[in-house]
Amino acid sequence: MQSHLETASPYATPAPTTPLAAWGELWRGAWVIFYKHMIKFSANSMEIGGTLGWPLLWVATFGLGMERVVQIDTLGSGSYLAFITPGIIALTALSGAVNAGMTLLEEKIKGILKEYFVAPIPRMSILLASTGSGLVKTLIQSLIILVIAILFGARLTADPLNMAAALVYLLLYVMAFVGFSNGIAARSRSVGGYHMLLFVLNLPLLFLSNALYPLDAMPLWMRVLAYLNPTTYAVDGMRQSLFGIGALSPGLNVAVLTAFAAVCLRFGLTSFRRILEQG
Repeated sequence: MQSHLETASPYATPAPTTPLAAWGELWRGAWVIFYKHMIKFSANSMEIGGTLGWPLLWVATFGLGMERVVQIDTLGSGSYLAFITPGIIALTALSGAVNAGMTLLEEKIKGILKEYFVAPIPRMSILLASTGSGLVKTLIQSLIILVIAILFGARLTADPLNMAAALVYLLLYVMAFVGFSNGIAARSRSVGGYHMLLFVLNLPLLFLSNALYPLDAMPLWMRVLAYLNPTTYAVDGMRQSLFGIGALSPGLNVAVLTAFAAVCLRFGLTSFRRILEQG
């Protein structure tokens, strides 16, 4: 890592002569830091196991255990496991996004960010790498959850276009919360404060959505909150694409998630710029 970053003066980044060269420097710096994050992730079995542990319990216990309790015909699904699998994927994505922000926060607390700042790379490469590594790690974990759900009996639609649509919904959702988590990490001064804030948001985002029960079965006040929850649109979109079950318009799902991702990424960018101004 150090050999990559110290190929030029440690105190200034040479000004690129053309816009193409500037883009090349941006992506070169982002790739170096991204690669470092992925190496660290692959060697950290505790991070992988911790992120997957809770969703796996949902699949193995709650999903299968509720099969004989829930009236399947009211869900429009062949199994309750298939119904809640998109919700479990969303939960995994949220946990992965929190870990992505945690990486940025640790680097800020340990002073690694300051080392990046004096390296011969554009400073925005740091945020780009943090967002990219969080996105890739979360997609890997979500794919593992989907495979496990299939092994437990959930049946997917075989249409490649539907699979691609599900990936779009997941990407928008993950990008939104990675941006949000990076923004919170940039503003946080302690690990405890960061986790406390995101932990408070975690369960409401799950339970005040359609992840575990259909919208029609909710009381009115809860349904209103579910419509305000971006998780509802991510879950409904993936549920339609993967299992052919849905209550909302695909266009509405994409529009809401796109707007939400844009707002959260903007929040992450603004928060990161505050670090640049301070340091």
